[in-house]
Formats: sequence, structure tokens, C-alpha cells
Amino acid sequence: MKKIMVTAVCAVLCVALASCSMVSVNEDKDRAQVVAEVNGTQITKGEVLDQVDMNLAVYGMTREQFAEQYGSDQFTAMKEDMLNQFVKSELLYQHAQADGLVEDSEDVRAEKRQGIEDTLASLRSGIEETANADDTITDKEAYIEEQYAKYSELYGYGDIDKAVEDSIKTDAINAEVEKLNNEVSYSEEEAKTYYDELMETQKPAIDEDATAYTTYKNSGTVVYEPQGARYIKNLLIGLPDDVQSEIKTLRQDGDDEGADAKLEEELAKIKADADAALTRAQAGEDFDALIEELGSDSGMTVEPAKTKGYLVFPGSGMVEEFETAAMALPSVGSLSDLVATDYGYHILQYTSEGGGEVPFDDVKDSIISTKLNEAQTAYQEETIKKWQDEENIKTYPDRLSTFA
Repeated sequence: MKKIMVTAVCAVLCVALASCSMVSVNEDKDRAQVVAEVNGTQITKGEVLDQVDMNLAVYGMTREQFAEQYGSDQFTAMKEDMLNQFVKSELLYQHAQADGLVEDSEDVRAEKRQGIEDTLASLRSGIEETANADDTITDKEAYIEEQYAKYSELYGYGDIDKAVEDSIKTDAINAEVEKLNNEVSYSEEEAKTYYDELMETQKPAIDEDATAYTTYKNSGTVVYEPQGARYIKNLLIGLPDDVQSEIKTLRQDGDDEGADAKLEEELAKIKADADAALTRAQAGEDFDALIEELGSDSGMTVEPAKTKGYLVFPGSGMVEEFETAAMALPSVGSLSDLVATDYGYHILQYTSEGGGEVPFDDVKDSIISTKLNEAQTAYQEETIKKWQDEENIKTYPDRLSTFA
């Protein structure tokens, strides 16, 4: 009886082990499925899903989490979009090969390998520094190895030889894209025609409703400004970021009384600094230099605001106290007194008049850059579509569904 039972147990174990092995083999075969062929070059399901995993890992998500949050249809669409990207990349790479744009030599490979190894060394060093500074990590060595393995894979450096190959291929693809881009141009005459078209649309709309300016600005190039607008530079003696956040949260929660009390309390702490800044501005110190030294408005550090200031007009969308004070300044060069908002104390300078048509020369480069980029993108898409129609391309998106 005991012998029969042992035999039965062994049989069950053998079946179980065989079953596990079968699942493993099936998963391997599943990953090896060809989901696309580009002129004879095969793209496997595993390649596509690995890239999907890498993209999701950037956002701290797994496939299962993405599908649960956004739905299976969105997940399927994402996988198919990734497949299409693989096909386009392979086409670009093959044409780069045909055009002699692939740089592959022992020196190139050695340089890329060294770059990857340097990056990995820096990665490990950063992880070690974090581990050594955190007393809550008890097994530091295990933590370091775990994080190193995780981020090596995330950055695509788990297999250095493959990473070198991928880098060479990426360089070739970029070279082919640059070649295509150089086949496209956009002239100053075309830019002027586009400028005139924008003016024909924007001028009447903004004259009728000044707030339309903000809509046009957010969507692209603006060639017309509301009548009566003015450019204002802002020297902000700001409240700490955490205080601004607290006040903002109180207002969002409907507690304006609490927000006002907090604001009054915090403004008192920076009043002396604001008064000192105002005294220096009124004494004639260079306003731009004061902004650079004392100001905490990051918007004033980037163009065009850095040079011209903010365009302000009734309905411009600026904070009410800011907009009111700016529009009350009597003439170019005027300075405001301290203007209190939830951000801190502002000192405003009226720098120049705005309003009316923006000169073509002021927006010419922006128009050419934007429209050239659009034309290049369209040309790339048209060219790749032409290649796909004329060459031997096969895709099997349904195969992406099995097991994943």
C-alpha cells in the first residue's frame, strides 16, 4: 500500500513539473512570435512588450495596472502603437543602411561601451550614496544590488552588448531623419503669407474680445495684441513655496478667511525685505539687476518676459491685484508701490506700450521654426507611408494579445 502511494505521489509531481515546464516553454514561444516583418527583418512580440514595460516603468506602472486603470482597449491600442513605432524605426534604419549613414566601427563601439559603463558606474554610485545616507535601510548591499538591477533594466542597460547595438541603430535612425529633414524647406515668403493669414483671423477676434489673445497665445504664434495693452516687469519678493501652497489649498477648500489670515501673517515676515527692495528701485537702481538679485518670479528669467515683461491688459488673466496695479501705472518707466498677492509682494515697472500689430520681423523666426518643424514631420510621415506601401511590410497585431 505504501509503495502504491509513493508511486502515485511521484506521478503527480511529474505531471506538475511537466506542466510548469510546458507553461515556461509556451511563454518563451509566445515572446518569440513574429509580430511584424520589415523587408525580411523580423520583429518579435517580446521586443515590443519589453519596450512597453520600459515605458510603463517610467511612470511606475505595470501592464496589469495600466489595463486596470485605463481599460483593455487602451492597453491594446498602446501595444499596437508600439508595434507601429518598431516598424517605422526598422524602415528608417534600413534606409539609413542604404544611404550609408550607419557608423559602426571598433572605435565607435568602444566609445559607446565606455559611455554606458560610465553611466552605470554613476548610477551605482548614486544608489550607494542614497543607501548609506538612509539608516532605515538595514541590508544596504541587497538594496544597492536590487536598485542597480532595476534601473539598469529600466534604462536599457541590462545587456551592455545589446545597448551598444541599440545606440548605433538609434544614431543611424537619427541620421536618416536628419537627411529627410534637410529635404524640406520653409521660406521667409511662406512665413509672411502665414503671418498675413494669422493677422486676418486674430485682429478682428482680439479687437472684439481681448481675452481671445490668451487663447491664440496658448495655441501658437500671436501677431496682434489687444489695444491698450502694456508690458510690465515684475520684481516679486515671494512667500516660501510651502506657504503659497498652503494658502492656495485653503482657497481651494473655500476657506478664504483662513487663507487671508495666513497671508497677512506671512506677508508681515517679508515686509522689511519688500520695503528695502522698493527703496532701491525708487532710488533708480537697475530694475533688471534687482529682479535677478532679489526676484523669485521664475517667469521673469525666460524670454520674452525677461526682455519685455508680461503683456498686461484688462482680462489678461493675471492675478486681479497685479493686473489692477499694472493698468494704473501712468506712463512708461513708472514703478508701483508694493502690491500684495497670494504670491508675496510685487513691485511693477511699466516698461513699454503694447497693443496693435506685432511686427513681422518680431515673429518671423518663430513662424519659420514652427512651420518648418510641421512640414518636416509631415514629410517624414508621408515618406514612411510611401515606404510601407511600396515595400514588403507585414504586421500581425492580433498576436500581441496572447498571454499579455
